[in-house]
Amino acid sequence: MSDATRRNFLRGAGVTGAALIIAPEALATGVNPRAFSSAAGGTFAEGVIAGDPTTTGMTLWTRLHDVAGKIPVALEVATDKGFRKVVAKQKISAIAASDFSVKAQIKGLKPYTQYYYRFATKSKDSPVGRFRTALPADSNQKVRFAFFSCQDYTFGYYNAHAAMAKDDLDFVVNLGDYIYAEAYHKAGADGVRTDPGGEAVTLKQYRDKYKLYRTDANLRAMHANFAMVSTWDDHEVQDNYAGGAGADGGLAPAKKYTLARQKAGYQAFFESMPISPIKGGPGQRIYRSLRFGKHVEIIMLDERQYRENQPLDDAGMVDLTNPANVDAIKAPRQYLGDKQLAFLKERLKNSTATWKVIANETMMMNTKFGATTDYNLDDWTGYQAQRTDVLGYIRDNSIKNVVSVVGDIHTFAAGDLRVADDDATPVGTEFVGGSISSQGLGDGGLRAAVGIGAPEDATKPFPRTGKAIYDILLGANPWLKNGDVDHHGYGRIKADGAGFGCDLVRMKTIKQKSTAKMPLNDPAGDPWNGISGTFSWTVKPGQAGLSG
Repeated sequence: MSDATRRNFLRGAGVTGAALIIAPEALATGVNPRAFSSAAGGTFAEGVIAGDPTTTGMTLWTRLHDVAGKIPVALEVATDKGFRKVVAKQKISAIAASDFSVKAQIKGLKPYTQYYYRFATKSKDSPVGRFRTALPADSNQKVRFAFFSCQDYTFGYYNAHAAMAKDDLDFVVNLGDYIYAEAYHKAGADGVRTDPGGEAVTLKQYRDKYKLYRTDANLRAMHANFAMVSTWDDHEVQDNYAGGAGADGGLAPAKKYTLARQKAGYQAFFESMPISPIKGGPGQRIYRSLRFGKHVEIIMLDERQYRENQPLDDAGMVDLTNPANVDAIKAPRQYLGDKQLAFLKERLKNSTATWKVIANETMMMNTKFGATTDYNLDDWTGYQAQRTDVLGYIRDNSIKNVVSVVGDIHTFAAGDLRVADDDATPVGTEFVGGSISSQGLGDGGLRAAVGIGAPEDATKPFPRTGKAIYDILLGANPWLKNGDVDHHGYGRIKADGAGFGCDLVRMKTIKQKSTAKMPLNDPAGDPWNGISGTFSWTVKPGQAGLSG
């Protein structure tokens, strides 16, 4: 944008065209141009992000760096890259109380239309972003989206985001662990980059995490290309905290969890993402559903804020031959909270979309390492009563075409959702999308944990867990159809009335900068870890799971 154009842009008043831009009071306030200070400068170092697309609207976000006071920011939305066909303008103020983040909700747009947007101060422009509004509910058109999670800045490069940015997508879904409050790895040791801030405890430290992560050009490029639908998981606050467990978050005293820390993590999340809490609660409500055409409804869940403590103090490997352990895992405890559970059931039962997509932070398929050992009580495995309630509800109400997409566990997997492990008939399908860059099971001590070999060297660019591990995993979990604990990446979806297709996109490495991928289909076996088969599936309407 030229200086003359920028001056005219900033001078223009209010909204043009049919679009309405609403700036939430907590983050940005639209004011009369005369109320703006004359301050200039600042940078848009984190780029721009669009979020929560509807058929007629979008939430747009950016943040100013290196400023003070109350800064006027102009927003412009157009149907062309050159901004010759502008449909909306607005002035917004960025203030210190929200860390100079700017968030605006724009309405009055056309369904399934690509728009371009940018922000500007008196002397600086943001990068240009683009987004596509959602398909109308009667559209038969195919829906394309990616889902991702777990992007520890320190352990690996964001090669997956570089690949994702080049995909043909309508939007992306973030399943949580967008930042890590912790700083687990260091460059030159087992990581590729160092987080100089250490572990986040204060509001400033949580804010700084988002700023650090967005120094990555691949992440910014992905955001510039696609709108994002988001939830959080645990690392936006602290590893494995349980928001409904009380003042200690269900964690040991050594973890130093506090409610103030949770509040700071939530505030930084809302300041830094194109999402705001839904009025009326409960709490800082983010669970919701979004509709995309005739065939896809995505039910976004919050599996942190309302959950009770994990059973057995969140033990890693649990001996299932001990009756007390089995009783603890089966004991009733909240995972979603009553209101969210009722919301999930209502959407599953009443949705008219062909595909009911549950955006899960954690796996619903049970996970065992061997016939008598449970693993990861932090996911639905540790909350068996509520898991059975949800999956049993799907079965008892004959709800068809339920698909769960999952992050959290840093592993690729695909398989059947069964109410009980020995059920012959699944009630849905689950796809687990690996991690963008967070340390996976194959990068660490998995082999030693299950009694086969020494821990993997986490510095190696191409981990090779080996076929013996997969024989154990697939043998103990017959509902799993394939898995990969070594690689990193994301899930890519194409869904319409003919089927729900999922590709698990696995990058060859995260220890070197590369966009090379593993094959989607390799019946001869993966050359790196010995597994074979496909990482691309299509579920047909009426088909539950991958077995049918």
